[in-house]
Amino acid sequence: MSYVLATTHSKVQWYKFNFNRSLKEGEFELLNELDLHQVPSFGDKETAKLAAKALGLKTWRYVKI
Repeated sequence: MSYVLATTHSKVQWYKFNFNRSLKEGEFELLNELDLHQVPSFGDKETAKLAAKALGLKTWRYVKI
C-alpha cells in the first residue's frame, strides 16, 4: 500500500514532481490521468504530507494505491 497526492477538485488531478531533498514550492505539474510511472508514491501519509508542504500546497488529497 502507498499514497499519492491529488487535488481536492471534483475532477481529481495528480501531482507530478521529483521527490528529493531539493524540492521547491511550485515545482510540480498536474496530470489529468494517474500514471504511476510519473507520480511519486509514499509509504505513509506523513511522508506524503511533508512533500505536499514542501511543494507549497495548501490543500491536497491522499489517495491510497
